[in-house]
Amino acid sequence: MKTRLKNAVVRTRFALRNVAGKATAVSVTMIGGTTAAMASEGGSAASAAFSALSSQASSMASEAWPVVTAIVGSLLAIGLFKKFANKAT
Repeated sequence: MKTRLKNAVVRTRFALRNVAGKATAVSVTMIGGTTAAMASEGGSAASAAFSALSSQASSMASEAWPVVTAIVGSLLAIGLFKKFANKAT
């Protein structure tokens, strides 16, 4: 177990020596800090945001159905017209 821990520490030191390792360490630290800050805010803001998002999504879906219906109906009509036009010739 001590050997694994020692190897992990050596790999971490080596990774932090190069630029990519430093950038990764900084980004992981920032993400961890942001996550901790968001977790401490409480669930009320998150639940309000998700409920607003849900209501917006349902209103957008209800506005999109007439357009989708018109497009699908048009494509079916074109397909039927082609089918009957080919049989007539």
